[in-house]
Amino acid sequence: MPDSSARAKKKGFRSEWKNFVWCFVAAAVLWLFTALNEQYTSSITVGAKYLNYPKEKVFLRPLPDNFKLMITAKGWDLMSNYFRRKAESVTIDLNDYRKTDVLVTRTLQDKFAMLMSQKISLGDVFPEIISLVQDEKGSKKVPVHLKLDIGFKEQFGLGGEISYTPDSVIVSGPDSIIKYLNHVDTKSMTFRNLDRVSGYEINLKDPDPKNISYSQEIIKVQIPVYQLSEKKISIPVQIINRQNVDTLQLIPASVSIIYQIPVNKFTMIDPAQFQAIVDGSQIDTSNREPLKIQLITQPRYTYNVRLNPDFVNYLIKKK
Repeated sequence: MPDSSARAKKKGFRSEWKNFVWCFVAAAVLWLFTALNEQYTSSITVGAKYLNYPKEKVFLRPLPDNFKLMITAKGWDLMSNYFRRKAESVTIDLNDYRKTDVLVTRTLQDKFAMLMSQKISLGDVFPEIISLVQDEKGSKKVPVHLKLDIGFKEQFGLGGEISYTPDSVIVSGPDSIIKYLNHVDTKSMTFRNLDRVSGYEINLKDPDPKNISYSQEIIKVQIPVYQLSEKKISIPVQIINRQNVDTLQLIPASVSIIYQIPVNKFTMIDPAQFQAIVDGSQIDTSNREPLKIQLITQPRYTYNVRLNPDFVNYLIKKK
């Protein structure tokens, strides 16, 4: 039969634990009420909507998308305002500011106050001043520059030009800025382990400043990737910088070139597109060291090009 003293101890422990929890909850609630009764300074973000943009001109500097408001109130009121905000933005009619070049944002205090409780005090507003200086609208067509970093799966490579459309766009904005633009970049993109012809859609880099716009923001890119096949050819080694045409003979007189080529280009490579040379001015008649073969030209889209041999011997014939 269980010991009655043990049951009493267990019951007493549970009672103490419940008392502790209730005391903790009461203390936490008291602390919360005390904390929320204090004054605090915080910040909120309010969006901006604009009406009646000028038709024939454009603002030299982009108008802000939002405002940062510094507000002061008791914790209760700040928390209540968070859940009671009537709107997330203020509307600004630009017709009201046609005769000025600046908008002091403190003058919008009544609009900001409509979003908040009367118990909240409004402090600083950022930005403090909005430039309303206008410029003539400008536009021109500029080329698109791709910003790509590509890599291939083993035994695959590029089998042609990377194509993209459109290759140019019309940029519009303040004429004093547009006239100095000569291209626009795409966002930087990285593609790895490519093993087939692949198409992608890439966005243009975000305009800077923001009041510049593009006629099209998405560029369609085609990357022609094909499997590589190995090929071997033989070409003559040419001698440059030799003093006497009839006195130098290379052994061997030709070199094998082993290379990889995309399958779509396999039949298009002409051996004449390769050029291998040795430099006759490097001949050392005392030591008779072999001459290094140099490959100075090779067709596009050839990969892993090797020479066999890398060096050639030579004979000098006296006349």
